[in-house]
Amino acid sequence: MASFLRIRNGNFYLRMRVPADLRKTFPDTEILKSLRTKDPKTARLSASCLRPRFLEVFTLTRCGFITDDQARNRIAEMLNRKPKDVLSAQAVEGQPTPSPSAPNLKKVIEQYSSDHKSAWTPKTALEYESYFKLLLDIIGDQSVTKITRDVVRDVRDTLTKLPAHVYKKHPGMTIQQVIALPNITPMSTTTVNKLLTILGSLMRHCIKEGFRRDNPTEGLKIQKTRRADEERKAYTREDIRKIISVLPSPASKPERYWGPLIGAYSGMRLGEICGLHVADIKQVDGVWCFDVNELDEKRLKNASSTRLVPIHPRLINKGLLEFVETVRNAGNIKLWPDLVRRDIDGFCPALGNWYSRFNRQYVTDDKLKTFHSFRHSVANGLKQLGVQEVMISEILGHANSSITSGRYGKRYQPKLLLEVISMLDYEGDEKAGGGWETTEPSASSDRTTSS
Repeated sequence: MASFLRIRNGNFYLRMRVPADLRKTFPDTEILKSLRTKDPKTARLSASCLRPRFLEVFTLTRCGFITDDQARNRIAEMLNRKPKDVLSAQAVEGQPTPSPSAPNLKKVIEQYSSDHKSAWTPKTALEYESYFKLLLDIIGDQSVTKITRDVVRDVRDTLTKLPAHVYKKHPGMTIQQVIALPNITPMSTTTVNKLLTILGSLMRHCIKEGFRRDNPTEGLKIQKTRRADEERKAYTREDIRKIISVLPSPASKPERYWGPLIGAYSGMRLGEICGLHVADIKQVDGVWCFDVNELDEKRLKNASSTRLVPIHPRLINKGLLEFVETVRNAGNIKLWPDLVRRDIDGFCPALGNWYSRFNRQYVTDDKLKTFHSFRHSVANGLKQLGVQEVMISEILGHANSSITSGRYGKRYQPKLLLEVISMLDYEGDEKAGGGWETTEPSASSDRTTSS
């Protein structure tokens, strides 16, 4: 007999175990509901219909979507019992139940930061400090029980009127003064939703601490109108040809020459390129590779970022290995000795800031095309050439969602990855770089619009 069925006096009952984390809400360890039948088949059918309703109540309670009183009353209704607790009008409307001991928002931010700061890098901590300040300035330091869905809607609407990096661009100005400025370019939908997600994390912290019973941010993010692949643009073949043709000489600042080339022919992130050591250019099974790792001061985005990326033949032909040997003979550990690491943002700022200026002056005015566009170009180029997604993910350092190949499968051998990455070629004839767009897709091209 199924574990969720029980027999008493010949009658079948549905047996629902109360999750351990909800024992404060439901004092009994299990809930029994009569199925009013002695027939096993009928009992199983009835139970299969009723179980999801009980599980739904458990999930909504756990996530803070309904209060404990509401949860108990829903269970009572399903058991055909009279609810023991009478809900206040405020609770029925789904508003937070005020707690006399609930702290103000600033105190919750301090608690949340204290609980999470050990897992934050200095850069992440600085970003969160800026996000928290912005949320606090918009909402005010009021009790967290007073943050309703209407308050969250006001926060969302205010954020859509503010520029990105508001404190950096308009120091000393209030939020309302910034909003009143003419010709403001608002922050992206992605940034607005990120701030709403952070506010939601604060509200979940309040639920765990017993300061409130619901999360007012749920379902209030702005729906994106762009597909994920349209949030940043890939460079076209012609863009990359132009970049290669106007790169500065590697004589004085070699990172300004080799950095974009490595990005274009490997898809590596800017931070991964800037953090390279001389020892990270090595031969593995007879293939020259970039060893992307977190040794010494280097920091990677995630665990999947650690990988070997074969060096494209074009880079070898341009003299990359000779350059590496020159740096090695000079006694340097880092491949780019002039790049200085900062705790907040690593080795990136100098090269990143230079490339932004170079990109706008010599390549494109399109703000959606940045150094990160090289990664999109590599991903798109390999995809159009028919390369398997799992191989593209390994080259780019993305997590593989497939259990079979991701958990149990080993990494691809460098020789196989070299064959794949060698398919990219911006400088040969058109056929050699098959799959690359030479111009931007037209607005009228046939494609599905994201909803």
